[in-house]
Amino acid sequence: MKLLKRMLLIKWYYIEHELIEFDTINFMSGKNSSGKSTIIDALQIIMLGDTRGTFFNKAAKDKGGRTLDGYLRGELGDDGDAGFKYKRNGRFTSYIAAEFFDTTERKYFTCGIVFDSYKDAPTDHMFFILNDQIPENHFIDEESKTPMDYKKLKAYLTNNYRTGKFSTFKESNKAYQNEFLAKMGALKPKFFNIFKKSVSFTPIDDIEGFISEYVCDV
Repeated sequence: MKLLKRMLLIKWYYIEHELIEFDTINFMSGKNSSGKSTIIDALQIIMLGDTRGTFFNKAAKDKGGRTLDGYLRGELGDDGDAGFKYKRNGRFTSYIAAEFFDTTERKYFTCGIVFDSYKDAPTDHMFFILNDQIPENHFIDEESKTPMDYKKLKAYLTNNYRTGKFSTFKESNKAYQNEFLAKMGALKPKFFNIFKKSVSFTPIDDIEGFISEYVCDV
């Protein structure tokens, strides 16, 4: 079994820096807009290896309207003619990292993504898998005291972990997805569709169709 133990969020929506701990079974409760979907959507990026954001806020309602850029910049709302207001502007780096424990191998591994956001350029991202726990420095650069951008992260992993201890995926989400499925116990690709179904609160009316499509092999 692969148990989610901790999740690190840095500069994600209203969250500046938070390390969340999980138990075997977890319940999330709170008022509307208290941050439940914010945490679930961050976890979905790691579990799905998808940065398009078409699945955001599905746990709250079918048409959430949230975007990746809005999550990263901390969208505060529409300011009329001036456009949207954001908590963060300019150049900054964000992290989502989920730490798992393999109960069979008795080993930890961490799946994560780093985002580099710019004022007038598209956001860059890099998925990574580290065969270890989330490091104690939380990917914070010792000199600047700010989150490492993806180039500094790659250098940090290369300098502090031996070959084969980590993998980085700059160009291809698909490559990350394939390795993620392997780390989770050689899961089949249909896992991603099942996971999306499990997050949404929309009732499943066609149980027979769901079982045939997502559970049973041909």
